Amino acid sequence: MKPLKLGEIAQAVGGKLNNPEAAELTVNGVSIDTRQNQEGKLFVALKGMNVDGHQFLEDAVKKGAACVLSEVETSVNAVIVGNSMDALGALAAYYRGLFDVKVVGITGSSGKTSCKDMIASVVGEGMNVIKTEGNYNNEIGMPLTIFNITEDTRVAVLEMGMNNRWEIHRLSKIARPDICVITNIGFAHIENLGSQEEIFNAKSEIMDFMAEDGQIFLYGDDEFLMRHSDKPNVTYFGRGEHNAYRPEREREDGLEGSSFIVHLKNGGDGVFYLPTPGEHMVTNALAAVAIGDYLGLEPAQIAAGLLKFGSSGMRNDIINTDSGIRIISDCYNANPDSMKAGLDVLALSEGTTVAILGDMFELGELAAVLHREVGAHAAQLCIDTIICVGTLAEGLYEGAYEVYNRGASSSQVIYFQSRDELIQHMHRIVAPGDTVLVKASRGMRFEEIVNKLERMICLES
Repeated sequence: MKPLKLGEIAQAVGGKLNNPEAAELTVNGVSIDTRQNQEGKLFVALKGMNVDGHQFLEDAVKKGAACVLSEVETSVNAVIVGNSMDALGALAAYYRGLFDVKVVGITGSSGKTSCKDMIASVVGEGMNVIKTEGNYNNEIGMPLTIFNITEDTRVAVLEMGMNNRWEIHRLSKIARPDICVITNIGFAHIENLGSQEEIFNAKSEIMDFMAEDGQIFLYGDDEFLMRHSDKPNVTYFGRGEHNAYRPEREREDGLEGSSFIVHLKNGGDGVFYLPTPGEHMVTNALAAVAIGDYLGLEPAQIAAGLLKFGSSGMRNDIINTDSGIRIISDCYNANPDSMKAGLDVLALSEGTTVAILGDMFELGELAAVLHREVGAHAAQLCIDTIICVGTLAEGLYEGAYEVYNRGASSSQVIYFQSRDELIQHMHRIVAPGDTVLVKASRGMRFEEIVNKLERMICLES
């Protein structure tokens, strides 16, 4: 982080420095957790559901913090504000404005993390890039990511997540993106937002504070996103003929990945190989190709960036075990679109296929019908064994069994009420040589199933 003076910080956030003599002191970083390194940093005291950061003001200074940002008066050097969360965002917005940096903002119902990683990997072949790490895609995490910008940074690739309306609006105000990307409009968070129409409106907030000469890249096979087609600065990517960036001569290589050709606006055709499977991953790659092309990268640089792409933890992460069992760990989160995409990837594999599917949360009144649709999709793919786990997953079981019962599937369909119940019986179901997809919403903690599979296989191999 570029050092900031305390007086400068107070002015940026509309706060009051309780010790005017400290105005020229500087901080070299921002922290919200006293368990992390505090040396020379600004500690921002946030009020959480279980912990109030104001309890640790003195502790932060004892550990080396140069100043704290607080809603309450304190004896240590502090910038006093009315709302620490708002001040954190205001400081990030000010800091972002100190640099000549292109900001790429990415949102969507699914695929945004993989898309973000691909874009960063591609652009990183020609420019110094920072990107959102882990789950730092909210009103706390995104500002902390912005503070990683330095004088050498040319592009910041920022993921923007949300649960409700106006969250992305606020993130856009902080980031002021030069490039906006929306991957799709699905059903994630429909419980909070009520309809896909409202999800579309919420995701479109990413454009609210876009630069005047900003560019928009949208998935063109999404009927909602096509509503932005009247905007002069929109570029579409996808498989339909109307998309500016679409894959040609696409070839899947099972779970090893895909190759395809894209016609580039800068001239010529780019030949690309993506070392991760799935049509949805190729779609994400198209966004990365389009942005790389827009920023002036050579086709060889774009190809090299895609070749280096690696999935983030628990997202389409393929684990090869010593016994030959292959695990597709995709249990970071789940919604109907991403679960169907994961099943499509599983169907590409050779040999026996097993899908371990759990509850998808935040679907509201549509939960039952959407679970049944995904279960039916799994059975229609003739996944060899479909294991449904959880309360809502009973709908997955019903949808899959209905397809099986009418003779349209050869799948074996099994239901367990809980994750622990499945784990007790898993050794009787999964065998060496199987390919196993593990997917559910984050709250189901299906990484424990992945860990058990790995340990079970190690013992038997």
